[in-house]
Amino acid sequence: MGFFLKNKIFDSHPHEVMRKDWENVMDDLFRNIIANSVKGIAIISNTNRQNADDIEGSIQQELIYHIKQKRADEVSVPLKKLNSDQFEKIFKNYFEGTQKGQDFYRIKNILLREIMVYPLLQGKTKKSLLVFDYPISESNSINILRTIKDLVK
Repeated sequence: MGFFLKNKIFDSHPHEVMRKDWENVMDDLFRNIIANSVKGIAIISNTNRQNADDIEGSIQQELIYHIKQKRADEVSVPLKKLNSDQFEKIFKNYFEGTQKGQDFYRIKNILLREIMVYPLLQGKTKKSLLVFDYPISESNSINILRTIKDLVK
């Protein structure tokens, strides 16, 4: 696993979701970033809605994979190679690692090509990764970061 891109366009990039409606934020991110981006693949999260009115979601023992429909046949099985231990390691590196606070993390050996993930969290318990094909152009990454910033406040 490698690290990628520390863009200085913004003073700080939003990795913490301030809105309390976590599941609605994940839906908005999926709809506005993953589904609308050629490079978007999925959102992997440790939370799930318990019912239609549940806006906060609850922590799950297993990871939840929200995969873009156009890519489901191609990526659903290989993407599940990213297990809970690897998922947690990304967040541990985000908080404590030598390259603490990187925006995108580059991961090999999950899909046929490399992927990039963007970590999001609420507190220290609710976590998700936005998953993209690697590479993403700088202009696309800037647009992604702007959209994330708008959606998580």
